[in-house]
Amino acid sequence: MKKLFTAVSVLVLWTGASSAWAGQQTVTLTVEKMYCALCPVTVAKAIERVDGVSAVDVSFDRKEAVVTYEDSVTNLKEIAAASTNAGYPAHVKDAS
Repeated sequence: MKKLFTAVSVLVLWTGASSAWAGQQTVTLTVEKMYCALCPVTVAKAIERVDGVSAVDVSFDRKEAVVTYEDSVTNLKEIAAASTNAGYPAHVKDAS
């Protein structure tokens, strides 16, 4: 009985492992072509419309957007595309 319990426990842990990696992520994007105070508002609204995005903070001074999102619902490509399609090309900020 103990072996069966151990085998079931391992199976449950293993099958749940892929979802353990999924979850809320935060990323900083570099956003180009923001020239006025209204630009960050436009970028934020575009990114907020992406399903799975829970928070957006756009900085005009730093030309960045910090985005919190659910990686099981959306991905970085969709988030960056939302900003880019609104006229403000975005890409993941280099870690340097």
